[in-house]
Amino acid sequence: MIKKITMALTVFILALTLTGCNGNSLSDTEQVLEIKNSISFDLLEIENNITIPSSDIEGVTLTWVSSKPQYLDIDGTVTIPTASMGDQNVDLSVTIEFGTAVTTKVFHFTVIAPVVVIDTALNTDQTDALAMDFTYEDTDFIASGIGEVTLVSCIDGDTAIFTEGGANFTVRFLGVDTPESTYRFDPWGKAASMFTCDKLTNATTIVLEYDPATTRTEGNGRYLSWIWYDGRLLNLELIEQAFSGSKGVAGLKYENLFYTTEFTVQDKDRRIWGEDDPDYDYSLDGVQITIEELVTNQELYVGTKVVITGVVSRNLEGHPYLQVGDYAIYLYIGYTYTTKLVEGNEVTISGLTPTYHPDAETGSLQLTGFTREHITVISVGNVVEPEIIEVSEIDIYTLSKLITIENLTVTDIYVNDITGDFTVTAEDSSDNTISIRINSGTDALLLPELFTVGTIFDVTGPLGRYEGNYQVLLIYYDDVDFK
Repeated sequence: MIKKITMALTVFILALTLTGCNGNSLSDTEQVLEIKNSISFDLLEIENNITIPSSDIEGVTLTWVSSKPQYLDIDGTVTIPTASMGDQNVDLSVTIEFGTAVTTKVFHFTVIAPVVVIDTALNTDQTDALAMDFTYEDTDFIASGIGEVTLVSCIDGDTAIFTEGGANFTVRFLGVDTPESTYRFDPWGKAASMFTCDKLTNATTIVLEYDPATTRTEGNGRYLSWIWYDGRLLNLELIEQAFSGSKGVAGLKYENLFYTTEFTVQDKDRRIWGEDDPDYDYSLDGVQITIEELVTNQELYVGTKVVITGVVSRNLEGHPYLQVGDYAIYLYIGYTYTTKLVEGNEVTISGLTPTYHPDAETGSLQLTGFTREHITVISVGNVVEPEIIEVSEIDIYTLSKLITIENLTVTDIYVNDITGDFTVTAEDSSDNTISIRINSGTDALLLPELFTVGTIFDVTGPLGRYEGNYQVLLIYYDDVDFK
């Protein structure tokens, strides 16, 4: 863009001085310096054309050179740089010649780029305009891929559990990937989870739509679906609200819409695209608290950084349970390997983030964000004695604690033929039910054949919870005593 408005310029090349020059009152050098000092500009930060001085005085030559003539030419023409190029610094130099004397003066200009004002307000224009192009009456999602369902529980921003015809199933939302808020805690993860849960909890109608261009389920059995609540596509709204970018939409039904929406939202620099999450703890270490304080006041610490000290009571496939007295917590370490978390070690670990897995209603509290650099071993060889407890005494404050339940009777057993994991259902003498979970990666001596219906046994292990049901996690063969 070239602007044609002339700015003020002050040039003093005094006629009297030059007249005196002809009378040899000043030397050539003195005369050139007089001219140099007389040339000035009112402004050096410019957006408009400027007037470049010239001399019509006999014997005086002014020669101008620009370091960036594409922005400020020697004739004073100013070309405004684009906003993406930013302000441009230009050196405009003049060489003054008079007689035998020559000197140069340099002016440092800045050509100002336009300031682009971006509308950072988030909206749902695309979601508002989109409508379902299918019918769902008298259809079934599990059977046909489209159907009305009922929310059972929210897991995070892009996963929820629904029910249809009495069967519960987990659904992973197509086209999005919100920040984590379960097995680890990421900026905007909690906000995304709350947004999704609010929409689904308050919806009158929830309809799931499969995409024929992809598989019905993931490898872990979760269904993949577009989520419509009250006629609105939640997957798309998550992108418009800057809780997610588009993820894995190539070739899918809403591919183009998701891409164009994401590009528009990115420019707003909101939430995941550039804002700090006010609810996320960006500190590195955290506040030192006891496990008891964490367990009994969970909501105060979920999503913050904490420092925890405890003794490793059990280690389940690399993930330890830390306990002090009557309170314990599970530590999810991901794929990080360390020899410092062996049973009996008392450790202090900083920089941990408490989260729920999968949620507070059906799962349990856990610690995430573990790194090897943040662990200190205080002592070794400690023994955590299990507490003998009745099934009826179990509550959320017992979770992760090492317990023993005596005189249980096997009533049922379920074996996952794919993973080899199995779950034993048992009752105590008061007909209270408890599950015993055995993962295939634990003690090889723990076989399903040991738990025939009617078998009586005592069991020791940390307490967990799955889909709202309490279960003892059996890790060692020596932790079960058959009667």
